[in-house]
Amino acid sequence: MNLGLEGRVAIVTGAGGGIGAATVRLLLAEGARVVAVERTPGAASALADEQGDRIAVLERDLLDDATPDEAVALAESRFGGLDILVNNAAAAPVRDGFAQTTPEDWRATLELNLLTPVRLCRAALPALADRGGVIVNVASTSGRYPEPMLVDYAASKAALLSLTGALATEYGPAGVRVLAVAPGPTRTPMWDAPGGFIDGIAARYGLEREAAVEHHIREVRGIALGRPGTADDIARTIVFAASDAAAHTSGTTLAVHGAMASHLM
Repeated sequence: MNLGLEGRVAIVTGAGGGIGAATVRLLLAEGARVVAVERTPGAASALADEQGDRIAVLERDLLDDATPDEAVALAESRFGGLDILVNNAAAAPVRDGFAQTTPEDWRATLELNLLTPVRLCRAALPALADRGGVIVNVASTSGRYPEPMLVDYAASKAALLSLTGALATEYGPAGVRVLAVAPGPTRTPMWDAPGGFIDGIAARYGLEREAAVEHHIREVRGIALGRPGTADDIARTIVFAASDAAAHTSGTTLAVHGAMASHLM
């Protein structure tokens, strides 16, 4: 695309697969250098093999309080600074409903989906302010249009949208842009995993897996484009948001949902 990202330095969390890996690949293709943060050993190794000199893989659990500082320190020591933070890592556990979602479930989801971005923003903002950087928080349309089977996930993403607006207002005068990208239904490995979203909707609708996906996309969510999003669909919007092509875009949410009917009402 040539978005002017040559030489920029980014941190991407949840980089081992799905939207995170797609974002890393696209940033590298645009000439950026990337610290890829992933907790699963070896998950990001293929990315490093492809672009070894412009990617540094940090295999750390984001629930460790030291990880955000380590990621920023690695960006600065390896690549000389930091321009972009992509808060992508998240979990979307499928629930049977509010009453069956335990206090432990709530704590685990909020810790990863909300408090991890909070800690990363806190660690990265001084470096980003030095270079007029960008924070892109990967939220979800569920943050505005939740459903019972994702009750804690939806709440965590709603809070992330609020955090995005607050940071954009506070740090805009320092030259830092903060915005969110909100995917609609997006087919990633997390969807397809055993016990994941597809299994959840298949049980809910009483359909086979692929029939359940088709029903959810066309009849439940009413997506005009007729398909779920892909990791590449979301990554392209993330990378655009992080680029100078979006230089006056901050404090807002870029929704990527294929004209989902609920968002058009």
